[in-house]
Amino acid sequence: MTQRRWVSVVISLLIVASGWFGSQTLLRVDQDLRVIYAEYTLATTDLGHLNSELIRYRTSVIRAIETDNRQEYHRIVASLPAKRTHVNEAIERFIAATNGASVGRGVDARELAELKAVQTKIAAYMASSQNALHIIEQRWNSGPNLDAQRFQDQAREYMAGDAGSKYMSVTVELDQLLEVVATIAGDVKKQADATLRVVTILLVILSLTLGFLVLAVR
Repeated sequence: MTQRRWVSVVISLLIVASGWFGSQTLLRVDQDLRVIYAEYTLATTDLGHLNSELIRYRTSVIRAIETDNRQEYHRIVASLPAKRTHVNEAIERFIAATNGASVGRGVDARELAELKAVQTKIAAYMASSQNALHIIEQRWNSGPNLDAQRFQDQAREYMAGDAGSKYMSVTVELDQLLEVVATIAGDVKKQADATLRVVTILLVILSLTLGFLVLAVR
């Protein structure tokens, strides 16, 4: 009786341990799925906001070049620093979201490389847009209308050429960053599914083993 009692105690402990192991694994899998559907979804949304803020900034610069009203020009230009701040804030929100998604796993090197590329492209585009504004600024400081038209045409050409190509580079990098984020989220889901399958098989084997031991003890 004493030996059977000890065997029963051991089996009970094994059942408790397997239950604890299973619950911890399921919690970990649930956390990975939360990463996929929450943090990475939020990160993707922030990238969409970043693209929207860049469009607003570009539209404002074009309006500043095209307007024929000096006061309207200065009003638009005065609003650009706030729009640049909104762009930077969107980037910071994306970084915060991806850092939250990477807790316990480390930031993916692919994501980090693409993020740096996006930041570099945005900085280049902002500098190019400022150059276009420097050109159009001379319009309001020039004398004859012929010079004013010439400066406006130069600013248009610069905005469409140099600044336009740099803006397209930003959108391409943003698309690539979105692809990387989607790939990472897919990898996390695959890892979670694989872990879930392995744990399920182990729990089934352990349950059958414990069941046979219970029958053997009886």
